[in-house]
Amino acid sequence: MAQENKMTSASLAKLVLKKALQDGRWKAGEKLPAERELCDKLEVKRMSLRQALLALENEGAIFRIDRKGWFVSQARFVYDPLGHVSFMKAARGQGEASWADLEQQVIEADADQAAEFGIPVGSPLLRVYGWGAFNGHKIFVHDVLINCLAAPSYPEKLAGGSFTKVWEQEFDIQPQLADLIIRPVRLEGQPQHLLGCTSGAPGLYLKRVKTDGNQQIIQIDREFWRFEALELRFTPEKHT
Repeated sequence: MAQENKMTSASLAKLVLKKALQDGRWKAGEKLPAERELCDKLEVKRMSLRQALLALENEGAIFRIDRKGWFVSQARFVYDPLGHVSFMKAARGQGEASWADLEQQVIEADADQAAEFGIPVGSPLLRVYGWGAFNGHKIFVHDVLINCLAAPSYPEKLAGGSFTKVWEQEFDIQPQLADLIIRPVRLEGQPQHLLGCTSGAPGLYLKRVKTDGNQQIIQIDREFWRFEALELRFTPEKHT
């Protein structure tokens, strides 16, 4: 009791909410009561409640959809970024996956993109931009660049399919992971908008550079993930 008396209102509110979540007071994906209602039930001020909710968000227990409110986090999508399987294939046995490509067009490589791929400025790149959802909840945004010098007909072959499958079946290329970057970010701009997060919500940024096995870079993937939606699980023995 003495220890609880020393806790702030925000800490006490977080403790009560966390216990309710652990006890299953609200189901996965269910919306929490409005903040005003929670303030009345917990007998705390709005600022203290907001601190408690943000702390639970940082722990991945809840998430917020802009202008809709707070929700209980669903089961995390288990993801091995060392693998080359598609999102749909990786989701098998975990839940229902869906995705949409919002943009698919051939662009001219700018100076930075050309330097990354090791190709001349102005070379053709296929850019594919879209989102992926798990159990009806948008969890990541992908921004993929394909080196069309390595496969000029790649844009016509893709047709909404798997990137890896097209490389393997249409061009007899087995993509090799050459570099992997993972870092925490605050979601802003278009990724934040597409995922429905509030500005500055915690997230993860993944970047994969893939080659054709002969040091030629054929694909660069950039992904922005909701923090509470992802569990990274590496299995190096499968990739040695």
